[in-house]
Amino acid sequence: MKYLLYLSLIILLISCEARIDNNKRALFSTTVLDGSNNPLENVEVVVYSGFYSFDFQSASFTKFSDSNEDFILGSGITDSNGEVSFLMLVNTDEQTSFSLTSIDYPRRNVSISNGNYASTLEYNIPTQILKQSSIVNLNFSNTTGVTDVFNAIITFESLNCSQYTEDGITTDVVCEEREFLSFNQSASDTFIDIETVYPSAMTVEYIDATGAIITEQFMITNATENYVVQF
Repeated sequence: MKYLLYLSLIILLISCEARIDNNKRALFSTTVLDGSNNPLENVEVVVYSGFYSFDFQSASFTKFSDSNEDFILGSGITDSNGEVSFLMLVNTDEQTSFSLTSIDYPRRNVSISNGNYASTLEYNIPTQILKQSSIVNLNFSNTTGVTDVFNAIITFESLNCSQYTEDGITTDVVCEEREFLSFNQSASDTFIDIETVYPSAMTVEYIDATGAIITEQFMITNATENYVVQF
């Protein structure tokens, strides 16, 4: 029964349509920088409906899709200072996202969760950082001969972020993603490739055979990285 309820919620959320107030426009503005805090020119910024998020009994349903598959509320291109501003349609159901697209960087999607407009109908978004993509290869290497199976939590920066706002003011931005991995299940070492961005940091945490919490952090500074976690 619970799974049927989850399925019904997913269908309901995906089928929702934006409610547009034709008598109102909002001013969207933001600044886009690279990982070294230099302004990025010619970044396409598109605000659109189509992100749906719902939490129910610790289950989270989300949907990201290409901006051309959803209702575009407004768009603009950053100037030489990395700045962009444009008038956008007002989406009164508050299900809003924006994307940042550049030929030199992977697209970043940002959901404006619990989003609402300031009383002046302004969406003044904090500075956005575009970073290059990176593939990180993690090798879990058994150097002690232990036969236990371990469960790791790998935390890293995602291309998809959630921005929480209150009366048009951003209260929190989360770009964190987690991967769960069981390792040492066989005699061979465990390998995993993770797509993230650089510069950033990646953390691997697990409980070893003695019950101690082991935490290792790796700095991501290149398009490809190779790290070994010895246990």
